[in-house]
This record gives sequence, structure tokens and C-alpha cells, in this order.
Amino acid sequence: MATTTPKNPELQAQSQLVRAVEADLKVAVPDATDLKFRGTLLRAAAAQIPAMPPGLCVRLFQAACDVKFPSEAVTEFRHALQHQIAKNLNLSAFKAPKP
Repeated sequence: MATTTPKNPELQAQSQLVRAVEADLKVAVPDATDLKFRGTLLRAAAAQIPAMPPGLCVRLFQAACDVKFPSEAVTEFRHALQHQIAKNLNLSAFKAPKP
């Protein structure tokens, strides 16, 4: 009898949230209800960013970058992701030295 590896419920929840954000950000002309839902999704995802695996952060960043006319909420979300990705990749080590 084969045993299965237990799935990580936190990772599953994060993955579902990422998929929901990706789908929501594809709505090209959101109405008021879409925008309210989007704001809630983005706040929920932003709260999870520090605990997310780097790959999920990159997926969210790609989705946020694909929005043609981003609202302030999407722009703030993208900036939060930039900060986390820079931290994950240790980009501070690649800063130009000060003259």
C-alpha cells in the first residue's frame, strides 16, 4: 500500500489565493463590485507576502505587472511584491557603491 505525502494546508491556501488574485487581475474593465473584491483579495495577499514561497511572489508580481491601467491598490501591491522579491533575491548585495 502506497503512502501519500501529507499536503501543506498553508501552502494550499496561499496557492488558492494566488490563483484568485491572478484571475481577478485579468478583468480588464472591473465594475464597482469587482474593484471592491479586488481590494479585499490584494489586502489578503499582501498580508501573506512575507510568508509566501518566492515562486508565488513572482507569480503575483507577474499578474500585477500585466494590469494595463493599474489602480492605486494594484500599484501598492506591486511595490510590496517588489520589496519582497528584492529581499528574497538579496538584491541589496548588488547595489552600486556610493561615490
